[in-house]
Amino acid sequence: MDLKPALKKLQQSPSFRKWQDKNKNTYFSYAFKIPQEMQENEWQLGFYDSKSDKITTFVMKEDSIDIRKEDDVFKEDEAKVHQLEMDKIKLDLEEALAKAVEFQSKNYPKDRSVKTIAILQNIAGSGNIWNITFITESFNMLNMKIDASTGRMISYNLSSILSLRKE
Repeated sequence: MDLKPALKKLQQSPSFRKWQDKNKNTYFSYAFKIPQEMQENEWQLGFYDSKSDKITTFVMKEDSIDIRKEDDVFKEDEAKVHQLEMDKIKLDLEEALAKAVEFQSKNYPKDRSVKTIAILQNIAGSGNIWNITFITESFNMLNMKIDASTGRMISYNLSSILSLRKE
């Protein structure tokens, strides 16, 4: 299931409507997927509460919707969490991944991906982006930010997984 039908299915569900009635200050802020670990029709959809500065995630599966308890947002303290503008998103996940694979193959052919992390989010200064990270066979991370409207590569960075290690 593509993202837009998954979001529509969530928004039409009685459990979500009941939750939303109690959480008026929330808005859709991210979609998350690890294709190698999640079912084809599975998505994690996050809704940000501007008053509590917390996020609630709904796990969409083929035949169920699970709600996770409200949690802290993974962001810099002063960073603002922006609402996704779904009407401006033209690239679906498959198209974004194809652009990421093409970029990786051309620019980093020795860094073949073994795991993919894809997040659709709205980042200040960049707008709606697919934030795609490849974990590679050579223990690197290739992070690519792709404009979700135009498909243009906004930025990329290759770094070692070992650089994440704390001293």
